[in-house]
Amino acid sequence: MQILSFALQTQLELFLEQLQNLIDESLILILEQQSQNFIYEYGTSELNQKSMSTLKDSILSSELHDGMVQLPDSPSHYLLTRKKLKVLDQAFIGEIFLFQPVTLNTVKPKAQKQLSLAETFHSQSSSMQHMFSIIERVAITEFPVLVRGESGSGKELVAQAIHEYSHRSRHPFIAINCAALNASLLESELFGHVKGAFTGAIREHKGVFERAAGGTLFLDEIAEIPLELQAKLLRVLEIGEFTPLGGEKSIKSNVRIVAATHRALREEAKSGRFRQDLLYRLRVIPIFVPPLRDRKEDIPLIVEYLLNEHRTTPQAPSLSDAAMNTLMHYDWPGNVRELKNTLLYALAMANGRPEITVSDLPDEIVHGLQDSESEPETIEQPALLKSTKLDAYTLQQTLKKYQYDLGLAAQALGISRTSLWRYRKKFGL
Repeated sequence: MQILSFALQTQLELFLEQLQNLIDESLILILEQQSQNFIYEYGTSELNQKSMSTLKDSILSSELHDGMVQLPDSPSHYLLTRKKLKVLDQAFIGEIFLFQPVTLNTVKPKAQKQLSLAETFHSQSSSMQHMFSIIERVAITEFPVLVRGESGSGKELVAQAIHEYSHRSRHPFIAINCAALNASLLESELFGHVKGAFTGAIREHKGVFERAAGGTLFLDEIAEIPLELQAKLLRVLEIGEFTPLGGEKSIKSNVRIVAATHRALREEAKSGRFRQDLLYRLRVIPIFVPPLRDRKEDIPLIVEYLLNEHRTTPQAPSLSDAAMNTLMHYDWPGNVRELKNTLLYALAMANGRPEITVSDLPDEIVHGLQDSESEPETIEQPALLKSTKLDAYTLQQTLKKYQYDLGLAAQALGISRTSLWRYRKKFGL
């Protein structure tokens, strides 16, 4: 059984407060191990005394296990999650029991969920099965989720899976790339604006927090949000309200937040680029998406799916053994996105032939086998950096080389991320 450990009692109290705000109509019980007394109850006032007593007896007799349960004398079904609980400054050891109401016709058998997720991600690897298990358990909660993973690994697909398996699945799923907009446009896109809020605001605009009401909001590349906007986002997460730009009336926020980044937010927070308090608000449930190089047994499944999806003839072409071997030995720094682009290139080169060979693959994939066995890649400092000017072509090629990873591109160019943003704006890239 997993353990929830808190250094201070105040940290536990903050966690319970967040739990109450995030999950409506739930029951929370905390049992002290030594005395076998229930020292904390939340949401139990709707149960009569007899039902509450029967429920506690069932817990004490170890009759209740994780999963679907029906409370005594109640037609309602709940999903029970129980975890060991420790509070170090109080030397407290116990268990926390969380009962979340569910509608039976929206709950799928566990095996069916795993099969569906395996099909969605075209995966058979153990590392992905572990991720699927986390998705299943977290989807039925309202906790904020932070998805970590390299560029092209499928972070948005994880967010969509969480939404589809949640109670919000009938409501909108909206994704926004926080790195694609400058600060002012991003603020408007997040929170909306009223008519006349700024020059050019000729009509009212609803932001994604409002458009995704009842559903899930996916904030991709969350580490790229400017510090001033991080403070406003934190306030929304803390009080559950936001105000459109230029507006006076606050709007209640009713979205489930899933954020994603390829950066280590703890390191970003240490360097002062990301607010630590926002980090803790977003990183309630962390999910890590394994890179493709760590689950190469999935490559044949992904290849089969992509070739069928993009076939131009009744029968999708197959890969020769040598071509498949080449793909299996490449490390895929761009992950599934790079694999998809590679297969699209190969399909074009094969030009309708029934088999894709090594000669149909991009040169960098074929020769990448030799490169991967030599010394690791280092970020080169281009000769252009000896000049104080940066041209559009060089910027574009550098962004492509580093898969639009803004941090690596800025490092390679020898400029700050702020300067990189200014050049991108200047050249329209």
